[in-house]
This record gives sequence, structure tokens and C-alpha cells, in this order.
Amino acid sequence: MKSILIAFLLAAVPAAPAHDWTLTPAGWGPVKIGMTRAQAEKALTIELEGEAFDNEGSCIDLYSSNERLAGLYFMFLDGKLSRISVVESGKVATPRGIHIGSTAGEVRSAYGDKLQAEPHHYEGSPAEYLTYWLKPKVRGVRFETDVNGKVQTIHAGNDSIRLIEGCA
Repeated sequence: MKSILIAFLLAAVPAAPAHDWTLTPAGWGPVKIGMTRAQAEKALTIELEGEAFDNEGSCIDLYSSNERLAGLYFMFLDGKLSRISVVESGKVATPRGIHIGSTAGEVRSAYGDKLQAEPHHYEGSPAEYLTYWLKPKVRGVRFETDVNGKVQTIHAGNDSIRLIEGCA
């Protein structure tokens, strides 16, 4: 009887929320844009490392040496997470299925006419920046494509997704 009661009570306890591990303008898994470094590290259960881009320490791009976070970078501006960048991992995708190695055509098909295209600053055509704003200039996702028309970097977050060289 006691084991039936325990099983009943355990069944009544709600399950811990599962995290959506897709990369969105709001974040990735339990890591949300706007978190402090300590909050992000707690959410990831991993310490982040890296250096400031400026002397004041107001812009920091952090990463983890842990294999499960390989290819992910976390930019903090004025102490708050402003963007998450994916540069290598084919494991991380947006809710629409776009990941490193997807084609520019796949990005266009997934995001439609709300996608903004700009020429790439360092690579020749057809390399470009393809940006989708969930809320214009506030929350979005940017796909950098190379000269082969393949996604090489994805940035998700606030308007810092438009920054090309770190914080500039």
C-alpha cells in the first residue's frame, strides 16, 4: 500500500521543464538573452572563459572548452548576454531547421520575405548576411553565408547580431 501511495504522489509531481535547445532570438536552451554571466553559467552548468574586447570590460565574448559547447560563443555587453553565436557546430539549429552548412536558399525558404539581405563585409558575392528580425532591431537571428552560399555563422539575440568584429 505504501509503495502505491508513493507512486501516486510521484506521478502527481510535474516533470521538470524540458528545454528547447534550438537557437532563437530569445536564447538557447535555458540560456536567455539579457542574463548575467553568472546566470548563464548556472543555466549551462559550465564556467565560461574568454577576454574582454575593450579595456573597460563592457564587451566580452565567452566560450567553453567543454565539448558539448564547441563552436558556441556568448557575447556580454555591459554585463548582460546580448547574443549567442554558432560558428562550427552542425548540432545547433534554429526552430526552422537552419544550421551551419545550410544553404542561403534554405534560409530564404525558411524565413521568407521578412529576411533582409546585405553584402558580406569580408567575402565576395554571393557571400552575404541574411537577417530575420522577430522584433525589428530588438530581437533577431543573422546568418552569415560564405562564397559557396553556405551558412558559416549564426548569431541570435538583440541588435548586437549586426556587429561584425566583436563589439564594433
